[in-house]
Amino acid sequence: MAVHRGPRKSADEKAAEATRHTSIRAHALEATASVDAQSADGAIDVEKIADHLGAEIVFGDLDGAKARVVQIGDRARIIISKKIVGVGAIRFCIAHEIGHLVLKHYAQGDALGRAFKRQRTCSPLTSDGTEIERDACVFATECLMPAPLAGPMCQVAPISFDPVRAIASAFATSLQASAMRFVELTSERCAVVYMQRGRVLWAKKSAGLQAWIPDGRAVAPNSAASDYFDDGHLEASRVLPASTWFPRDTHAKDASVYEHMTAIPEQAAAFSLLWLPTT
Repeated sequence: MAVHRGPRKSADEKAAEATRHTSIRAHALEATASVDAQSADGAIDVEKIADHLGAEIVFGDLDGAKARVVQIGDRARIIISKKIVGVGAIRFCIAHEIGHLVLKHYAQGDALGRAFKRQRTCSPLTSDGTEIERDACVFATECLMPAPLAGPMCQVAPISFDPVRAIASAFATSLQASAMRFVELTSERCAVVYMQRGRVLWAKKSAGLQAWIPDGRAVAPNSAASDYFDDGHLEASRVLPASTWFPRDTHAKDASVYEHMTAIPEQAAAFSLLWLPTT
């Protein structure tokens, strides 16, 4: 589910990726339905899916990674780093590794390889730009926050952060993953912007938002995000001139952008949900 800005894709490449992701989402919904994994409170029981696939979930020390999946024969082990903070982040890592199993992602160069043993080590929700990691994130997102259930929750105008909180509460997902899912499914002009050390690392935009958000730009001093990087605030909301975040776009003189910032202290990072109302 992370966003990575590599070389620009051609129209054919974009179409092929969209087709592939549609198939992956179908696999995720099928994996959930096959074991009746939706619990009474609405959250998807990822442990039940893992058990159905013959995968044991354990926690351990992983150097430089968030999770790993090792498969030997028809059994598998999903290892989650002890350093992962938060139930939502843990659940996303588990669903991500399940995605690798279901999608049959094999590590290249493994001598035993496809016939017997396969393993992958990865860090979900980071800027890993590999196709396999993106695909596993697409699987995890659809598995944990199925579009048929999450979609109606996204057809609201997010003047506040409440819709994102509602998704996180309903599906036991992190606020970051929930905000990114909101942006995927909403018809509003929105974006999630992820920042570290006071600079933008990446942005994920809704289909309706065409405005340019440059990677690497410094966080504006008057933005809600600056409240974390300058003063250590963990959450902040602000209404700003649209040019604060979209300097290259032409806006009406009084156009505003709504920003809600949430800090991720364990990553020394923050993300902002931006909403640009239709004028």
